[in-house]
Amino acid sequence: MLTNVDLDHHSTFASRAEVERLFEGWLGTAPKAVRGSELAPVGFGLAVAGEHNRRNAAAALAALELAGVDTRRVEATLAEFRGVGRRLEAKGEAGGVAVVDDYAHHSAEIAATLAALRESRPGARVLVLFQPHLYSRTRHLARELAAALAAADAVAVADVYPAREEPIPGVSGKLVVDELARLRPGAPLAWTPDPLDGARFLTRRARPGDVVATMGAGDVDRVAGTILEQLARSAP
Repeated sequence: MLTNVDLDHHSTFASRAEVERLFEGWLGTAPKAVRGSELAPVGFGLAVAGEHNRRNAAAALAALELAGVDTRRVEATLAEFRGVGRRLEAKGEAGGVAVVDDYAHHSAEIAATLAALRESRPGARVLVLFQPHLYSRTRHLARELAAALAAADAVAVADVYPAREEPIPGVSGKLVVDELARLRPGAPLAWTPDPLDGARFLTRRARPGDVVATMGAGDVDRVAGTILEQLARSAP
């Protein structure tokens, strides 16, 4: 089963077409295959928000059907699935502000996560602390990352979480901030290399009814507790 494909890991792949060819070759070795991009999202309600989750559910049902399972028996169970850690994971609430954490580190993931937050919390302002992951990804996708983050109401961007990579001269999280400033002039944006500074930037702007999201595949999730503490201290 393949849910979706997009260009990533630019140090290995030069184009989306190259990634698609690789996956098509892999799917060709399987006796049966499910391509999520060819399926409509499920029409029944799920406990997790977002079109991407409804599409994932459709792919899961299609795979089960290919395996000979009566999918009518599993729809109710699937509807009760409440997600996994670091995917719109609720971390708590303080001062009327909800804090969630998500592993999103690719532009498509960020866009899907923000859309799901808007869907699940209609009318809420969304404030994001984003930590880019990998210098190579940041260099190649700075514009796309900014375009996805532009859907938030306020954004703080930390420096790159290097993981397995060495620094690349001239590449930092500020590339994303600069692109955001171009897309959203005058919006509340901040270049906060230290995630803790990003936490302070957002908590000073948060008000009851808002949601603060930490996003990234590095260690930005450790800041969620700090955000909750700061929100609790500043609550009236």
